[in-house]
Amino acid sequence: MIGTKKSHPSTFTLDAPSEELSNFFNEFGYLIFPEFLKAEHLEAINKELDEHFKPFWEHALEEARGSNSRKTFECDVIPWHPLDDDNQIFIDLLQNAELNKITREVLGDGFIAKACLVMYAVGGGKGQAWHQDCPDEVKDAFNLNRLIYTQDVRHEDGALVFVPGSHKMGRIPPGEAQAPIGGEVALCPKAGTLALLHGHVYHRVTHNLNQKPRTSVNYRAYPKGIDPSVNCIGVYRNGSVNFCDTPKYHDGTPVMDGKL
Repeated sequence: MIGTKKSHPSTFTLDAPSEELSNFFNEFGYLIFPEFLKAEHLEAINKELDEHFKPFWEHALEEARGSNSRKTFECDVIPWHPLDDDNQIFIDLLQNAELNKITREVLGDGFIAKACLVMYAVGGGKGQAWHQDCPDEVKDAFNLNRLIYTQDVRHEDGALVFVPGSHKMGRIPPGEAQAPIGGEVALCPKAGTLALLHGHVYHRVTHNLNQKPRTSVNYRAYPKGIDPSVNCIGVYRNGSVNFCDTPKYHDGTPVMDGKL
């Protein structure tokens, strides 16, 4: 590990001891591996990303804000589910031995990982507002973000900001979409970085101040025995989105027409 438990964000190498990885994740809710993928793997993935998103380049911001829920919760992104398209490059990465070894250290044997979500944060967009990727009512019912970055991300492109240990702090508090939360740290990952983030951890992506898009590849997983609906609900500071249903305010009232 580079750094100490008091220095965040801390990073790990792929040969770090299993117990060290597990203990750190349980305490702080994240793990970062800066050299997970090599250049030859990144080239093939980036080619697929460019081919898929090229049709959106001229009207990316308009496309990103076309969803009521994304507009309401200030997330200027275009999502893509490449496994639904039987994309072999992304199927192969899902089966990556190192990825699954690290995941077992965190979730244990028998974990479920069947989905891949690419988030294309458009240039000039608002990034992604503070959120949790699943409700926190049941401590052990959580999902795991396995985020792979295929290009260098500078702060002005949209840093990943999160609060270490916030998976133990309950529901994310109400507030502004990008207003700082005490204890937050920023990660500007290099190409090839893998970041594991507990679904209850408070996190956001800062505004993309460039016209260059920012892309992350998320192979979400969850522990054996957890209901798949753990992937349905995103919890934001101003409400929640049931991606299997409709967006709602904090009190459960449905959001109408994507307007708060």
